[in-house]
Amino acid sequence: MHQPHPAEPGSAAPEWVPHPDNAVIARSGLENFERVFGRRPEGIWQSPGRANLNGEHIDFLGGRCLPLALPYGTLVAAAPRTDGLLRMRTLEPTLDEGIVEVRVEDIGPGRPEGWTGYVAGALWGLHEVAECTPGISIPEGFGADMLIRSTLPVGGGLSSSAALECASILAFAGMITGSDEHDDARRAALAHACMMAEVRVVGANTGGLDQTASLRSHAGQVVSLDCRDFSITYRPADALLDGHRLIGVDTRTPHWLGGHEFSSRRLDAEAAARFLGADRLRDLLPETPSQDDVETVLRRWEDAAPTAEQLVGRDPGDAFRRLRHALTEMLRSEQIDALLAGETGVSVPCAVGRILTSGHASMRDDAEASFAAADLIVDTALSAGADGARLIGGGFGGSVLMLVPEQNVEAVTEAVAAAVVKAHLPSVRFLDIQPADSGHLVCRDCVELAGMGCS
Repeated sequence: MHQPHPAEPGSAAPEWVPHPDNAVIARSGLENFERVFGRRPEGIWQSPGRANLNGEHIDFLGGRCLPLALPYGTLVAAAPRTDGLLRMRTLEPTLDEGIVEVRVEDIGPGRPEGWTGYVAGALWGLHEVAECTPGISIPEGFGADMLIRSTLPVGGGLSSSAALECASILAFAGMITGSDEHDDARRAALAHACMMAEVRVVGANTGGLDQTASLRSHAGQVVSLDCRDFSITYRPADALLDGHRLIGVDTRTPHWLGGHEFSSRRLDAEAAARFLGADRLRDLLPETPSQDDVETVLRRWEDAAPTAEQLVGRDPGDAFRRLRHALTEMLRSEQIDALLAGETGVSVPCAVGRILTSGHASMRDDAEASFAAADLIVDTALSAGADGARLIGGGFGGSVLMLVPEQNVEAVTEAVAAAVVKAHLPSVRFLDIQPADSGHLVCRDCVELAGMGCS
């Protein structure tokens, strides 16, 4: 699909992030790996970021999430070691500090810090699941040299952290087993390992959505993920994209889910669930919920009028807003899932667009996770002809997802680009969102890349 050329610096014209050519990037990765580590990598692995049609802040509450993998992701070139060392380097200019060395035995909660925690944490997580994952037996002293290159905006709310974890764990698993053919059961185990790493090593209270999308997606499909048991149904994206495009907007307002605000939202929601007698908030709704079912639960809360003491110190007003966001977000997910399954007989893009916009209002008012640039972009996009738009990711920075009729793409992107410049906010970048495949091996031994000239 044609993408406009990047805008000139200082221009309000739309700037697009082109789809990456992973073969070209891998060839560069091969050359850089040899330069940095003085030897050839055993292989290069890639795993994508994700956009989420709906399901923010509910994966850890058992809700349904609707992610899709992106054409953008993270590539890891790696070679094994036998001395228990991880030596890591990123080519991301804002993070590159040369080779960072970590002893595998030292990996644990909060160690190492920064971006290396995601890579090292993936190996820690693999150790955690190896015993119950057939075919994974980690040799004593296993370590690796690893070189990382990402085509995702760092901190852009498109799961660059999960893409890094998942590309890393695919590299570890590939080097350990000598195979890159992982069935869905193993991919689910690897996703769980990465989720545990992000929670326990990095300290971000995520719920597994991002890692599942990165490791278990299919091209052309939306992943309908039931986070009660992490079972998946794949929904074709054709009806959603009929005459429409999904466009990501990188606000260039970075976020970090290891911060206090995201964890606070989770604690509020979990306190509400406990007060209402549920292990998971999703259990308070029937299998096919309605707005009436949501209102019934909210009335239970209002009638009980819990105190902060009953909520183990959480503010009752905050907890109620998180409860309302979670329940309505769960309802929105079920509504979109039914639309994608073809069960409604209505225009899918128009209906999904309205739900996206409703989801943004909930992220803004009840999750209280939005921010000025996202609100401006959503409002501007809708006024300029988008069918729907919402903040995606954990919030407090990140990206907006827009659903736009083909004929309105130019008008919408130009209006958004101009609006942020007028508001003296950071200039934005647009990403063409097409459902892509999950993480995979790019090349092993990479003989086919060696000696190739630039394309």
